Amino acid sequence: MPESVVPSFLTKPRPAFLLLVLLTFLLLTILPLHGSHWLWKGPFAFAAVATTEGTTSGPVPPALPALQRAKTLIESQKEDAAIELLNQVLASYPGSDFVDDAYLLLAGAMLGKHQPEEAVSYLTQLLNEFPTSDLAGRARLLLGTAYGEMNQMDTALAVLAEARSYAPDPNTKREAVKLIGELLTKKGDFLKAIQNWLEEISYSSPGQQAEVRERINSLVLARMDKKALLEVRDTYPSRFPGDLALIRLIEAYTAHGEEFQAERNIRLFLTRFPNHEYAQTAWDILRSFKARLKTSQYVLGAILPLSGQLTAFGNDSLNGIRLALEKGRDTLGLNNIGLVIKDSVADKAVLRAELSGMIEEDRPLAVIGPLLSRDLQMLAGLAERSETPFITPSATLPDVRRLGSFLFSTAFTLPQQTSRLADYAMGTLGYRRFCILYPDNSYGRELTRRFTQAIHLRGGEIIAAESYKERDTDFGPQIQRLKAEDLGRYGTSERTKTSKGTEQVTYIPGFDALFLPGSSTQIALIAAQLAFYDVKVPLLGSNAWNSPKLLRLADRSIEGSVFLDGFFLDSPDPAVREFVDRYRRRYQTSPSLFAAQAYDATWLVLDAIRKGATSGREVRDQLLQIQDLPSLGGPAAFGPAGALNRKIFVIQVKDGKFVQLN
Repeated sequence: MPESVVPSFLTKPRPAFLLLVLLTFLLLTILPLHGSHWLWKGPFAFAAVATTEGTTSGPVPPALPALQRAKTLIESQKEDAAIELLNQVLASYPGSDFVDDAYLLLAGAMLGKHQPEEAVSYLTQLLNEFPTSDLAGRARLLLGTAYGEMNQMDTALAVLAEARSYAPDPNTKREAVKLIGELLTKKGDFLKAIQNWLEEISYSSPGQQAEVRERINSLVLARMDKKALLEVRDTYPSRFPGDLALIRLIEAYTAHGEEFQAERNIRLFLTRFPNHEYAQTAWDILRSFKARLKTSQYVLGAILPLSGQLTAFGNDSLNGIRLALEKGRDTLGLNNIGLVIKDSVADKAVLRAELSGMIEEDRPLAVIGPLLSRDLQMLAGLAERSETPFITPSATLPDVRRLGSFLFSTAFTLPQQTSRLADYAMGTLGYRRFCILYPDNSYGRELTRRFTQAIHLRGGEIIAAESYKERDTDFGPQIQRLKAEDLGRYGTSERTKTSKGTEQVTYIPGFDALFLPGSSTQIALIAAQLAFYDVKVPLLGSNAWNSPKLLRLADRSIEGSVFLDGFFLDSPDPAVREFVDRYRRRYQTSPSLFAAQAYDATWLVLDAIRKGATSGREVRDQLLQIQDLPSLGGPAAFGPAGALNRKIFVIQVKDGKFVQLN
């Protein structure tokens, strides 16, 4: 255990800490008080002795001086001598009222020698033989410490919780919650550690309270990552240490250039702690953000879900936007572009008002977002009135242009996916007949409808389509119905004799491929069951297949299957590789489709600025007119529906990996 968790009298040098847990209590209860009085335990009540006056009122028990010498030896780090002396005491006075004291001192000596197993043995013996001893609380403190040194954290915490619950005196309770907090810190459970240390304050003197607050302060400011800080912020919204967590978040976000997050936490801080000594600093940081934005030559806006259930997608998109801005500074010389961000998770009237204010005050050349189709529909009028292009990275509306001439989409839409899949299946692979097995949800139904239209448009044929519920695990009935429909049209059965003379019926599909627009878990189950029912045809998938989870779950029955996506993490294309490498260096994780599409949206605006656009209308005109816009997949152009027509990645499962085919 690190010294921050192990009491200091168990380490060398040992300045103080757990010697206080053990010996301070001993000094107060079973050993001499300040060299002048004795307080005896047990059934005999000996009168106090004023040694300074040289008077006595009763005999001194013979075991006590030996215990005092043993304590002194432990304090002098002479544990072996102390252990020998204490064993002599136990042998000489087996029925003494001080056997429990000897056990406790022996445990302390063993901990000093870093022999926690031996300490546990003595402490367990003490608690078993003397369950009502007034040393039981202190014994549990040392027992929890010993288990902690043995890295048996859960056991240590349970023992210390008993010490807190059963100890009659506040000092033992205080030491118990202090130790619990230190062990929880060791485990990385910072929030529970703080909860225990705040409880410690209720058992502490004013001086001790200051030490506890300083301990919490050090933990919040030096040890916690953003996730832990957010937990503390939200658990203690209007009291210590919620203020410390907010300050740390403000400083961390500011240092990393995440001004939107810094600003959100500043406003939260000023609302919750208006009279805090940090309030003026928070106001100064906020003003510096505004001043820097005013000096920007150009401004971009972003509308993203940065709270609530879609936070992860919003953060991915924001990362893509920031990466494009950074590359713009590095490669295009666009050093003076500001970014204003709004959280789309808000009351719709409030969101419209905030965006109107942003557009009026900051005059962005374009806005990246929103992510959801319903939000895009709500804000379409604002884009048109203000002549500000809104470029959604992910709204799946097939035709954003019908909502307004200033709306664009870099999303991988369902019409793009099904049209390109039909082209590849019928044009490149030569397939003509298809079956479909799809999840009975809006995604599955819409993909099925559009794939069917695309196949029919190209002169192909859908033999049968079957649906399943999202929670289904047995797809046998649907597969058998597909087979029956096919056997009634193009499929055949071949009867052969086995080596044992029995007849075997083999199903020969009359269709070329099966389209499976489901999730990774569903596809893995379906593929295995298709093999069981002898349906051996190539499989076609949707971009929902593009997950490492599919490769982990599925067997070789998906080998050779093909699906499409708007972004492929392992693409060998130079532009994609450069983007992925930059993203990983910047954020220590891999980019998602959301990040890539937001990057594309931002990069298109930066390219328009590079080519001379100085207003929203000029950005809009360039996006409409230029046919070789720069995207990660190569030259692209916006179609009549407002969606970016760009390279779509054709991906195959090959040798247990995803491989790009185009």
